Amino acid sequence: IVTVPRCLPSRAPRTRQSAAPWSSDSSGSSGSWEPLYRVVLLGDSGVGKTSLVNLFAGVQERDLLEQHGEASYERTLSVDGEETTLLVMDTWEPEHCRRSQCLQVGNAYVIVYSITDRGSFESASELRIQLRRARQAEDIPIILVGNKTDLVRCREVSVEEGRACAVVFDCKFIETSAALQHNVAELFEGVVRQIRLRRRARPLPGQKRKESLTKRARRFLDRLVARNSSKGALKVRSKSCHDLSVL
Repeated sequence: IVTVPRCLPSRAPRTRQSAAPWSSDSSGSSGSWEPLYRVVLLGDSGVGKTSLVNLFAGVQERDLLEQHGEASYERTLSVDGEETTLLVMDTWEPEHCRRSQCLQVGNAYVIVYSITDRGSFESASELRIQLRRARQAEDIPIILVGNKTDLVRCREVSVEEGRACAVVFDCKFIETSAALQHNVAELFEGVVRQIRLRRRARPLPGQKRKESLTKRARRFLDRLVARNSSKGALKVRSKSCHDLSVL
């Protein structure tokens, strides 16, 4: 993953500009040719959301000013030879109105929990349910992230539990360590790929997606297999839930 060093942290003194990312308009920035997508990080406090977004933005923890509500960071990534700009929003205000607003503006969502805190894992599951209710008619990328894998001796949530949760809630899954910078680049690169895959698979307005006879037959056979072996179907789905390069 190659990054163009254009990091624009949104801070308290720039209140007018920091409000702009919450606009419902999902089009790109004026004057920039590459697409821009909003990525919202959700999760309990202390799970490492800010550390992940700081690594994405190339911001040092000690250089950050005190901020309230949210911070947004814009960066252009070159993924698979194509440039895409992500506006990543780190939120930590618990108010219901702020949470409701967050659930409406993202083009993709990253739900973070700590593998050392089962309570944060349960909160992540609840967030996925809230997203389903708020955006049920939309095919938006959602990635479940188990952070702090460097604290292996304090682990309370296994890899298998994380994958199973992703399968149940129909989202992608990855474990990261912000402290070791493990899988952080892969996470944001995966976000870009998931956005692209869903947008390219989306039919044009007024056009119904046609399904070939072969695909219909395959889908029918898959259902039969799943009906006869639910455990086998679960294994198949769990194998793809951690592959962020496929739907």
